[in-house]
Amino acid sequence: MAISGDIVTQGNLVATGAYLRISDVIITKITEGINKGKWRLQYGVDCYVSADERAKDDPQTLAAKQVGRYWLISDTEPSDPYAVAYADLKIQSSVANASDLV
Repeated sequence: MAISGDIVTQGNLVATGAYLRISDVIITKITEGINKGKWRLQYGVDCYVSADERAKDDPQTLAAKQVGRYWLISDTEPSDPYAVAYADLKIQSSVANASDLV
């Protein structure tokens, strides 16, 4: 699973149709504070210039400081954390024109 979207790289260049893939997901139950009892889903994103680049033996990631780690709070534990992470990534302001890739 992955999405395609436009991102701004660290050099302030726009990577149109970049290949974005969730690299990891961490789910924790919050045990204190205002969100006690809720779930925190934290995820990382790897960015590539294209799906072909990602498929290489030694793919080169794009440096995009505004695309990297995100988190969200949920009342219930996500049954499919990757699907939740991809849905959240598609609405991030740092990713424009996001669409699903098969």
